[in-house]
Amino acid sequence: MKEAGPQAAEAMGTTYEGFLDTYAQEASIKRLNTLEEVAAMAVYLCTDAGSGINGGIIPLHGGTLLA
Repeated sequence: MKEAGPQAAEAMGTTYEGFLDTYAQEASIKRLNTLEEVAAMAVYLCTDAGSGINGGIIPLHGGTLLA
């Protein structure tokens, strides 16, 4: 997002902040995921509870692909 976002914003004729706001509003949760939420998933995968998860894709996109 930090790398491609500014270019996408420019292509849309908006600011990077405007682009992020639009992206967030299109998500099911109406906001962007926080760094803490992403980190929590990484930590979970390192625990015994998450030890059975492997080779998969875990969607941490806040529902942007569902909206």
